[in-house]
Amino acid sequence: MNGRLFLCVAMGVFVAHLGAFMFLSHLRPQPHTPVPRENFKVRSQVVVDRDTGEKTVYREITVSTRIATPAPTPPAKPALAESREE
Repeated sequence: MNGRLFLCVAMGVFVAHLGAFMFLSHLRPQPHTPVPRENFKVRSQVVVDRDTGEKTVYREITVSTRIATPAPTPPAKPALAESREE
């Protein structure tokens, strides 16, 4: 077996393994992140004027500034117990 053929076979095996590993890496399930709650509300109200019969639509859009749930605050540092030397 000459050197060039050996190199071609080795590169083929390497590329085949690389492709198989890349394919298998995509099969692992990704961690599920929960969908955040909506941060806006929409309300509408139809009002009819008694005198003219004209309909007026009042629309209200409220957007919260809270985009995501806040990260939990770390606990306060515990007080170190004093060691007694006897």
